[in-house]
Amino acid sequence: MKYLTPGPVQLPRFVIEAMARQPPFHRSDEFKKLFKSVLEKLGALYPSRPIVMPGTGTLAVDVMIYNYVNPGEKVLALVYGEFGKRAVETAKIRGANVVEVERDAPPAPDEVEDVLRKDPAIKAVLLIHNETSTGIAYKQMKRLIDVAKTYGALLLVDSVSGFPAEPLPPGVDVVATASHKALLAPPGASILYLASEPRATAGVPPSMDLRRFLKTMEHLETPYTPPIPVLFALDASLSYILELGARYTDVHRERVEYLYSSLRLRPIPPPETRSVTVTAFHCEKPKEVVSKLREGGYVVAGGMYKYRDRSVRIGVMGDVAMEDLKKVVEIVNGLA
Repeated sequence: MKYLTPGPVQLPRFVIEAMARQPPFHRSDEFKKLFKSVLEKLGALYPSRPIVMPGTGTLAVDVMIYNYVNPGEKVLALVYGEFGKRAVETAKIRGANVVEVERDAPPAPDEVEDVLRKDPAIKAVLLIHNETSTGIAYKQMKRLIDVAKTYGALLLVDSVSGFPAEPLPPGVDVVATASHKALLAPPGASILYLASEPRATAGVPPSMDLRRFLKTMEHLETPYTPPIPVLFALDASLSYILELGARYTDVHRERVEYLYSSLRLRPIPPPETRSVTVTAFHCEKPKEVVSKLREGGYVVAGGMYKYRDRSVRIGVMGDVAMEDLKKVVEIVNGLA
């Protein structure tokens, strides 16, 4: 069975082999050497300070919000899918005053600028870089970074299913991601990139407190037991990703373009917003498609958000060959 889901992804054999070993004591020199290697490689992928902690992509987003938003502060949330709604939920639980702008496609930077100009009380802009539920990516991030800086608002970005395959320009204040999607490792590590210092003055649970992680990282340690097998896997997958360089994005884009041009299903995202890691299609009989693909040896995902019962999603991250995608197209088009 081969996984073409939005995550966890199909792992290459060398990544699986890398994590299949005895985890060392996390206060040992052996661990510090591993941790240093992973942090340096993450730093080479994006020009911001990486943090690795045990958890999921959802936890990474929660950590981001709790460390950068205080109760009562106003936050502008851009929503165009299920994970945008989840980020809003966390912000509201945190006690933020959320201004929610929901669209079928991402609001343009000019629209965001108009909101910020009219409401100087907004402290942060919260958005999804790569919306896993709809296959939509925010492609105007560079302009949005400039807009946020102009109005003194923090830019808090969920790139759980995008980074590092979906291009992300430098300058984002906080990026939340995870190990088990385009970083090509198993689930278990929440990863954040910090360009701004944590600013929460209200309480943050100890296991989510970024200040504690930053303090212990000075000594190449973590405040709590880290996901050591995942770090071994990341050390291997990051070397592979860095070796490919820009080609890593190109490979994903080629896979996505093939699916959108070949499948006899109507795409959900417009061409100018299509993610390079996750495809999403309208589908009259998604359960039949998912079942037929499973019979053929492929696991894909059903729909989410407002398309939950009438769409399918096919991820192109991980150990995926064009021959796999050709077989998927053959099976799905045979049902059309």
